[in-house]
Amino acid sequence: MKRLSPIAILAAFAATLAAAPAPAQTAASAPPAEWGTPLHGPAPAAEPASAASAVTTIVLPPRSAFAAARANGGLATGDYFHDFAELIVRVRSVKWIEEICSETFPATAEANRHAYEVWHVDNGSFVDEVEGQFLVIAKYWGDESPTARKEGLTVEQLKAKVDANRAGLRQDFLSRGMKSFQTRCEAYPEILLSPQLDFERSQADLVRSVRMGPGQAR
Repeated sequence: MKRLSPIAILAAFAATLAAAPAPAQTAASAPPAEWGTPLHGPAPAAEPASAASAVTTIVLPPRSAFAAARANGGLATGDYFHDFAELIVRVRSVKWIEEICSETFPATAEANRHAYEVWHVDNGSFVDEVEGQFLVIAKYWGDESPTARKEGLTVEQLKAKVDANRAGLRQDFLSRGMKSFQTRCEAYPEILLSPQLDFERSQADLVRSVRMGPGQAR
């Protein structure tokens, strides 16, 4: 089997569908420096907002937002909710990909589950930290006015929006053809060894923004 570079495979793995998908790229042609950049142009800079309005303007990254991997960090905007959405989808995608591949190509399941378990040993504390941001958001919203809570998403609704990206990820794999899909699934253990999958370092800008928490001055 032809050996694919971790960057190229990550580019294909990370891509998800927009409402009108852009033409699919091959693993060899995918640009190596666009992770965090929507295919149809960068996200607009966040406008200053009050604590109340921040609750009502949460926008998850479009399903095309993860076109390629980059080692020097995601494109943080400084807006907590935008940057958290970017980061949580990337973190959860590692498990989603393992599950999608195992469901579609059962022969890859054992090796891929083991690879994820090994990756999680090294990255589990960071995964827990990112997932723990839902508790931070719940507390932040709980401390806001009744009006802000009424107008904003609930934490459960936010989780559902995040999880909706899994279906888009699977559909993108299918759109690339079963041969390409299988090749990427078979390469999953190798991908997890890439420095790009050390999100705490490779996505340092997003991590720094999220760690500041909601409602913090930038």
